[in-house]
Amino acid sequence: MAAALGAIVLPFAGAVLMPLLYRLLGRRLGYAALAVAVATLALVLSIPEGFSGTVNWVPQLGIALTVQADGWGRLLALLITGIGTLVMLYSILYLGAEEDLGKFYLYILLFMGAMLGVVLSGNLLVLYVFWELTSVASFLLIGFWYTEESGVYGAVKALLITVSGGLAMLAGITILGSIAGTYELTALVDRRSEVLAHPLSGVALVLILLGAFTKSAQVPFHIWLPDAMAAPTPVSAYLHSATMVKAGLFLVARLWPLFSPHPYWTGLVSTVGLATMVLGAYLALQKTDLKAILAMSTVSQLGLILSLFGYGTAEGVAAGILHLFNHSTFKGLLFMVVGIIDHMTGTREVTRLSGLARAMPVTAALAAVGAGAMAGVPLLSGFVSKELFLEASLHGPLGALAAAVGTGASILTTTYCLVLAHKIFYGPETHDTPKHPHEAPWPMLLPPAVLAAVVVAVGVYPGLVEHGLVAPAVAAVLGEEPHLHLALWHGFTPALGMSAVALVGGLVAYRRLDALAALLGRIAGSIRLHANAVYDYLWWREKAVERWARAITSYQMTGFLRDYLVFILGAAVLGILTTAWMKGLRIGELNLAPVEPHEWVLMGVIAAGALTTLLARNRLVAIAALGITGLPVSLYFAWMRAPDLALTQLVVEVITTVLFLLVFAHLPQLKVDPPTPRYRDVNVLVAVAVGAVAALYTLLAAGLRRFPPEIARYYLENSYEAAGGKNVVNVILVDFRGWDTLFEITVLSMAGLAVYSLTRLGRSREAEEARGGESW
Repeated sequence: MAAALGAIVLPFAGAVLMPLLYRLLGRRLGYAALAVAVATLALVLSIPEGFSGTVNWVPQLGIALTVQADGWGRLLALLITGIGTLVMLYSILYLGAEEDLGKFYLYILLFMGAMLGVVLSGNLLVLYVFWELTSVASFLLIGFWYTEESGVYGAVKALLITVSGGLAMLAGITILGSIAGTYELTALVDRRSEVLAHPLSGVALVLILLGAFTKSAQVPFHIWLPDAMAAPTPVSAYLHSATMVKAGLFLVARLWPLFSPHPYWTGLVSTVGLATMVLGAYLALQKTDLKAILAMSTVSQLGLILSLFGYGTAEGVAAGILHLFNHSTFKGLLFMVVGIIDHMTGTREVTRLSGLARAMPVTAALAAVGAGAMAGVPLLSGFVSKELFLEASLHGPLGALAAAVGTGASILTTTYCLVLAHKIFYGPETHDTPKHPHEAPWPMLLPPAVLAAVVVAVGVYPGLVEHGLVAPAVAAVLGEEPHLHLALWHGFTPALGMSAVALVGGLVAYRRLDALAALLGRIAGSIRLHANAVYDYLWWREKAVERWARAITSYQMTGFLRDYLVFILGAAVLGILTTAWMKGLRIGELNLAPVEPHEWVLMGVIAAGALTTLLARNRLVAIAALGITGLPVSLYFAWMRAPDLALTQLVVEVITTVLFLLVFAHLPQLKVDPPTPRYRDVNVLVAVAVGAVAALYTLLAAGLRRFPPEIARYYLENSYEAAGGKNVVNVILVDFRGWDTLFEITVLSMAGLAVYSLTRLGRSREAEEARGGESW
């Protein structure tokens, strides 16, 4: 347990220390962050496979800090720490001394710890806490260059979309927990039949998938990922290829054993995944910025993996997990390569880059490995998982349709991969770059070279990752040992034919790239309404949501207490009546005591005082009438043998009257304007509704008699023994409900301080004006 908790806590501890160490180490701070990443990787490697442990956190709510380091969580933890270590090394040379390195390494270690919390959590509520922490850390990292508008735009966009999805996911988790009575993942799987039989299981599934789709940039929530490329390249290589965007896929696979039999599963997950795969590949071909191309290719590849999990088959799960691992390596490699190109040439624009292989031969080779793996070229890792994808698609519930869609998207993938690997490096040499191209120093080339070695090794011998990484992860998702055999050659199969079609088709399209780009441009120009336009209209350029919010606020916040009471009391009446109707509440048999003559008299006095208060034209008469309404209540309490309540009511009435009289001297003359008919009608309606609802619920409470007698008996038996008080009512207020009383006292104290501050401010202004100066 110590190693698992240490792996989660260590990055957070390191993040806290980064700003302090920055003052001591300066630009060498990257080596301290690298040491934290290496130590965290070592802790992850030391976690026993299949380890599970629990530490009680909030047992009253069923929340425990459960660490679930099965094969699936462990694989993601290794990717997070392994690629994180390489990114830290890469960032040391990438980021200049002018950058605020203290903040950068604080943010990225915060993100590492949050991601480890997500993938190692065995409790859905704890997972959600870390889930939202990743959104916050991502916001900080994307907006690291906050002086640039693109950085602010991308950061806000990512935060709004991912946090909105996270809130939907929280609602789904809450529903799921209420259905199963637990938030523990293993217990939820054990109660699968109970969950699936519940009528709200579909609602919970859809809400949780919304959170997963937003985090993993699925259609139509994919729009945040391209704009997140405003972040520094080390951030893109880490968050937007290997870690954060995989969180949604991780959650989908984690819930696969629970929800895969659900009738919504395949239709939602596979359809969204396939649509995202095609749209991402199509949009990648329209981009001319290298990071934007990689961003849209990431969207496409994430859709591919999601569709595999959606098939609901063991074959699909195995292919999805293998491709997730492969994508993390070759996409991290490609992002680092693009960072090197940007660093050494001063631009990422494809139109200005060509023929770089002579000046940057090592970078050209690394780009060829990464792009070839993404295209599915044999002897590279992507080929193995792409074959499994096509095979699983053929055998999946969507059959030939999914395979055809996958092949078509793969043709587009091959095309933009050729742009990355061939056009930039082996096209005609140009000298249109801000900097003279030259090769990067070897420390900067080392991290992508390590990833390239992994890509080649897995492509040549897939068995390297089969037994130690992929098979345990597949077994953890399926709940049983998989029949998995990874190999470079499976014979002449339909999947091999589709792979060949994708490679040849992509090569043909690349040779007609200008015509293809013109066609795609015309298609894009004909589309007026798209997700980005909707987002910009609602939240950015037009800020429609802000305008609507201001209009609603100006309608509600009029400055008049009467209007506020209308809104508050009206909402309360509607909420109470709606609840009563939905619950089917009815007034039961009433057994009420007879009303005595003196009680009629007291009630008449209260009613007369209330009416006099409303109709009074003088404040003194109004306050006197208001006091008349309170004193009979004290008499009621005394008659009901509750002298303490009677005394309390009497004291409150006296103090309130005194306070009113004290402030009257500072108030303007009371002026009563004749109300308009609409104003008067609304007042009458709200007043009658509040009174009717209060009476209705009094009768409901008297007729239901659902309060168990054990509650009253408990208070009577324990007031003296447990709390040392003989007055049960006082003990309830001070001990049994002591927190309520404490918070009430706190609120009153804050209100008193506010009033005191305002009166002091008024006196200061009066004194300043008396001296002839200006009031502040």
